[in-house]
Amino acid sequence: MKKILSLAFALFTFDIAAHHLIIEQPYAKETIPGSKVNSAYMVINNHSDKSLKLLSVTSPISDRIELHEHTFVDQMMKMQQVDAITIEAGDYVALQPHGYHLMIFKPKQALKAGKEIELSLYFDDGSTATIKVPVVGLSKKSNP
Repeated sequence: MKKILSLAFALFTFDIAAHHLIIEQPYAKETIPGSKVNSAYMVINNHSDKSLKLLSVTSPISDRIELHEHTFVDQMMKMQQVDAITIEAGDYVALQPHGYHLMIFKPKQALKAGKEIELSLYFDDGSTATIKVPVVGLSKKSNP
């Protein structure tokens, strides 16, 4: 079983070699019936000696995807759009529930568990990473 899980995670690791950027464990939640938003998560590793900023994300599944962050303000959890997500040199950022994440607005079709969506990530150095993201059921634990 351990070998199968390792292989599964390896299949969803994307290395943009020229920039030493590795994207791991991407997933999107399936659409809640009646909902017009979805979320996507991943871990972005920056193995370079320069910080990078994720500026935007596009996809054939939606005309609007935003970078969001949950913050704790005045004893209340608040979600807000952010202009960019910085990945420091030699570090990583986890896009996860209750933290940074991608908000997918008005998907053109419902996201179904077991399917994949394509996301293109755009960084401040001009690089782009296009990845396949598996859609998981609503009961998926909150981790990359």
